[in-house]
This record gives sequence, structure tokens and C-alpha cells, in this order.
Amino acid sequence: MERLLLRGFMHHYRDRLWCVIIASILLNILVFAGSAYSMLVYDSIIPSGSIPTLIALFGILVVVYLFQFTFETLRSEAMLGVANGVHRDLSGRVQHAVVSRALKAGGVPGDGLQPIRDLDQIHAFLSSPGPVALIDLPWVIVFLIVLSLLHWSLGLTALLGAIVLACIAWRSNAKTQARSRDLARTTTARQGRLLAELRHAETAAAMGMRDRMKNRTAALDEEFLAEQGGLSRIVARFGGAGRMFRILLQSLILSVGAALVVQGKATAGITLAASILSGRALAPVDMAIANWRGLVAARSGWSRIVDVMQKLPPPAPRDIALPPPKGAVEVRDLWVAAPGTNKPIVSGVSFRLEPGQGLAIVGPSAAGKTTFAKALLGIWPWLRGDVRLDGATPDQWDPGVLGASFGYVPQNVELLEGTIGENIARFDPDATSEEVIAAARAAGLDDLIKSMSDGYDTPVSQGGASLSAGQRQRIGLATALYGNPHLLVLDEANSNLDAAGDAALANAIGGVRQRGGIVVMITHRLAMLGPVSHVAVMNEGRLVEFGDRDEVLKRHVVKSNAGKPDKADKPEPVLRAQS
Repeated sequence: MERLLLRGFMHHYRDRLWCVIIASILLNILVFAGSAYSMLVYDSIIPSGSIPTLIALFGILVVVYLFQFTFETLRSEAMLGVANGVHRDLSGRVQHAVVSRALKAGGVPGDGLQPIRDLDQIHAFLSSPGPVALIDLPWVIVFLIVLSLLHWSLGLTALLGAIVLACIAWRSNAKTQARSRDLARTTTARQGRLLAELRHAETAAAMGMRDRMKNRTAALDEEFLAEQGGLSRIVARFGGAGRMFRILLQSLILSVGAALVVQGKATAGITLAASILSGRALAPVDMAIANWRGLVAARSGWSRIVDVMQKLPPPAPRDIALPPPKGAVEVRDLWVAAPGTNKPIVSGVSFRLEPGQGLAIVGPSAAGKTTFAKALLGIWPWLRGDVRLDGATPDQWDPGVLGASFGYVPQNVELLEGTIGENIARFDPDATSEEVIAAARAAGLDDLIKSMSDGYDTPVSQGGASLSAGQRQRIGLATALYGNPHLLVLDEANSNLDAAGDAALANAIGGVRQRGGIVVMITHRLAMLGPVSHVAVMNEGRLVEFGDRDEVLKRHVVKSNAGKPDKADKPEPVLRAQS
């Protein structure tokens, strides 16, 4: 996959890359202008005393430097275009992989956003002087050859200097690579600890745990500072060593040239030109050392990005698009485990629901009800078995099309930053006011929203902290009902509702069933079973009973009254309501 990506980028951005290569060739050729000017000034103009010639040569040099500036700008813009293009090409796939990993792999290190930061690091490196330095490295050989043509001792001195700088670069790579890996691990662990501290801030403040949580994070802070400081020292030391040696090498070249002048084997112009040329010849090596940390970080990030994209690729587009599901929902021998584990939480669940039916799943805590709901919607992966919609598996639809046919209210509803209307519309840019208002009315929320100062345009903060838990749950229900989904899954959707909210929820369930939709509801409150047609009882991850609501409840009432011949408890009237 890595080779395919690189080949694809080389083909897609070949025009920009050719621009970079051609600009680099011209820039490195024009570099000789400075050395040639120095030779002509010291060997020709000064001895001849020709001021007009000096002015003419200086004018030519100014034009050459203007061309250099132009080519440098073109090269930088071309590399920035490549960097931006690569970021755009990979951004969607990386985001898909990040979200998919959180859903399928369970707990991810840190905040789970390391691939996003890796992509940013790759963009930063591609738009930095680092790639330019690598492109210019082959020209070191050309400059060494030119120095050798001036005199073999000058070329040999520059060659030995280049070898020393190469050794510094190699050692810097070895040191920074190991340190960068350690720093990445520490940074990820630190971010995870900080996120946990933020998530539990209210609980920690209420129970006096803030200092203890802060101390746990402080230990990782010290480790982070040690790793960061160690890496910075390595970069600073090797970078400083490279720069100082290059300056020393220029002085050495100047000294060798002076010795040649004394011996009558070279001129003063050649000596000065060789000093300037040697500095330019080894500049790419020096720049590469200075940008080595960025190169190592980008290379490590690229490997992680390729790995995560290879494991979690986006679904391939389908040639035949199935229509949105409208028929039965069938669960066949479904086994489900938490993401990243193989221990089943749900075992062998099977049933079938026809359009217009509603199912309430009841059972004790930790019976696997929420896990089943997540698997039914494809949020959590299956160990084996499958779910059929209209006889087809969910992967036969485009995820966006299938998701529009689902409505889901989780136990804890968290809203996104935006307006109430945008949240209800699932942030669909093509949503109409009629569709948003219809969803709010279906959830019995229209009057409540209109009573707010800005109505449907009322801003909501991240998570919806400005609203009560009941209001968030009602808005979550309206979001689930947006677009008239075929399958509505409610996981304790009435846990924070009052009597009016319960009535609105019951009406919403009835409305979905009346238009031929299917409802699956998880609840612990028997009073909420009135709007459904079927009841399933789960225990220890298994479906121990499934059937018509009244029949299932009647059997459970009989069981609960066993051994009590003088007392016949009867279910609540609402439980005997007809489907």
C-alpha cells in the first residue's frame, strides 16, 4: 500500500515535482555565479583597474540573484502545493481510519488522534526546507568535482569535510529516531491521562480527588519533559556541530587555498571562490541535519498512517446502489464482543421484526442489551452471525445511505457545537426547515424549542452542557427521528424524561410504527412497554425469551406468582394494551 500511495502521489503531482526539480537545477547552476564573480574581481578586475567592467559584472550578478529569488519562490510554492495536496488526499482517509479504530478497536492510546497529528507533521515537513535540502544533496558531488578541477587538494579537503558532515547526520539520525519513538509513546500516554482527568473533573472535584489525579498526570509530565529535553539537546548538539564544522571547513578551504597561492599554484580569486563554493556545496548537508528531526517525525508518522489506513480502509463504492431499507429486520445467530476483545457479551441472538412492529428489550444490568443495540446498528463489530435488512447485510449499502435510515438515541446524549436545528438535522447542509420542524414535532419538542429565545437557532455548546439532561435526550430523539428512519433504536431513551417526555416518546414510537418503521427499545421501566408489539428478555448475553408483548408478560406474571395461590398479582393495565 505504501508504494501504491507514493506512486499515486508522484503521478498526481508530477507537474509540481518537475517544477521543483527544474527550479533546483537552475538554482544550483546559478550558485556558481557568486564564485565566478569573486574570481573575476580578484584575478582580472583588480589587476586591470577597470571600474566600468566591475559595474557591469555587478549588474549581471544582481540579475542572477533576482533569478535565484524567482526560482526559489517557485520551488517553495510548488512544494507547498504538494504538501497541501497530500494533506487533502489523505485527510478523509485518515479521519475515517481514526473514527473506525475508535469504534472497532475499543480503547485507543491517548486521545486516538495521533494519525491526525502525524498527517500534520508530514505536511509541516513537506512545506519546510527539509525536502529541498534532500533534493539538493546530489549537487554536493557536482560542487566537489568543480573544486577538484580548481585544484585536487581543494576537492580532497571538501570531500573529507563532506564525509565528516555525513557521519554527523548519520549519528543524528540514529539518536533522534530512538528518542522520537520514546517521546511519541510518552506523549500519547500523557494525553490519555489528561483526557481522563478532564472527563472526570466534576467527580474528582466533588470527592476531593483533584490533587491525586493531578499528581498522576505530573509523573508523566516529568517523563515528557525528560524525553522532550533529551531530544532537543540531541538536535541542538548535532545541529550546532554541523554548522560549526561547516564554518570551520570554509576556513580550512581558505587556508589550503592560501597555501596554494603562496606556492604559486593558485590565484587569490581561486582561493576565495573555492571558499564560497565549499560553503554552498555543504549547505544541503547542514540543512538536512538541521531538519533531521522533522524528517524522522514525518517518516515515523507516515509509517503509522499507512498502517492504520491499511487496517481500516474506507468502504469501496458500490456499482449498484440499493434503495433505503423498508422491509423486515432479521438477526441471525449474532455474537458480539467489545471492540478489541474476543470475549462474547452477546451470544447467539436471533429474531425477526416486520415493518410496523416494535420490540422492547428488558433484562437485568450487564445483560448485553446496550451491546446488542450497538451491534444492531453496526457501531460495534460482530464475532459471527449477521443482521439482515430487506434480506441484505448492512455492508451492501453505502454507510451514509444506510445511516440515514437509522435513528439512534444512546443512553447519554451529547450534542455537537452548533444550533438546535443543526443538531436535529444531523448537520445535513441540504436539510429543509420543514424536515427539521417535522422531526421536532414527532419528538413532541416543537413547542419547547419555540419557547427558547432563538428557537431553532438557539446555539448549543459542545456536548450541550447548557441544556438539561432531559432536554438533550428530547433533542436526541428528534435527531433520531429526522428523515423518517426505518429502524429506530432507543437505549434507555427515557432515563431523564419527565411524564410529558415519556408521553412524547410513546407517541414517537407509535408514529414510527404507524408509518411502517421498526422500533427497538431498551428499557427498565415496564410502563414504557405499551407502545411496542413484542418483548425480548435478555440475561447474561442471551435472548432467553422473545414473543408477543402480552404473552411474554403473562408468562412472567405467572412465574412471579408461582407458589402464591392466595394472591394473583396482575400486570399494570398499560402492559395489556393491544398492539
